[in-house]
Amino acid sequence: MLASVSYATGAGAACQLRQMAELEVHMAGNAPLIPASINDHLVQMLVDTGAMKSLIWRYSAKDLGLVVAESNMKFYGAGGAEVAGVVLIKSLTLAGATVHNLRLFTAGHVKDTGFAGIVGEDLLSNWDLEFVYWAPEYSMMKLISDPQDTGLLKATVQLNGRPVVALLDTGASSSVVSTQAMSRSGIKPETPMAASAASRGLAGKAINTQVAIFPSLGIGQETVQNAKLRIADLFGANAELLTGSFIPQQAADNPDMIIGADFFLSHRIYIARSQRKVYFTYNGGPIFQTSAPKAAATSDTPSADAGSDDSKNP
Repeated sequence: MLASVSYATGAGAACQLRQMAELEVHMAGNAPLIPASINDHLVQMLVDTGAMKSLIWRYSAKDLGLVVAESNMKFYGAGGAEVAGVVLIKSLTLAGATVHNLRLFTAGHVKDTGFAGIVGEDLLSNWDLEFVYWAPEYSMMKLISDPQDTGLLKATVQLNGRPVVALLDTGASSSVVSTQAMSRSGIKPETPMAASAASRGLAGKAINTQVAIFPSLGIGQETVQNAKLRIADLFGANAELLTGSFIPQQAADNPDMIIGADFFLSHRIYIARSQRKVYFTYNGGPIFQTSAPKAAATSDTPSADAGSDDSKNP
């Protein structure tokens, strides 16, 4: 897979798309990894459109000899919350460009992910991104304006004809519907949920997942019939007691669904941040995966582990 970093110039018919860089992406299972250099040490980093902040894993920081200064910053993700530290990186090189004296967060206690950290929206949001290559016919969905200005890629999709907010997250190995969204909207799968093994969430925390078939899922102008999707309590562990309340409340504005790397692998996708739109075409093969990828994916969203079969009606 290739990822192009681009920007648009001009307006209307005069608008031109200029490529700034091209990154060779290595897929470790469903995890899109790119080469980087931290203080002249070659590492792999995960391209994660579902992460607001870029970070280095704590074990990677130790291996790279980085000094960790603890902070009060708390990250929220699938599986719960994680308190982060801060490291000072003398040089970080990505796509031929080097940044000096960069402060990054460090978090996570799970080892052997296969990558040193993640490249999040704080580094990605200034650019349009093209995953693989483009085609003359396409579908399109509009990105939702985020009042919290997180920079995350969110769009409205139709699950069984009902609107739900989905997060486009390359850091998640598979697409997942949250149990919170199902209970709130009354959306029901067509088949009973089948039990499956625990998946891994933020900092390696276990998340129990199930699999079921939904009659339809509409993403832009593309409709998936009988979509087999994973279901998980993604954000239940994020509920906290806030000041003046005895009822646990969600500490972050969470999406109803995650559209993961399985969707990206089955499509050609252009993220036009400059237009607040995502363009995509179906590339063939299964759209969603519920079987385990060969290598573990990110530790901030569930990985996959049970059979897959879905069809698409363009």
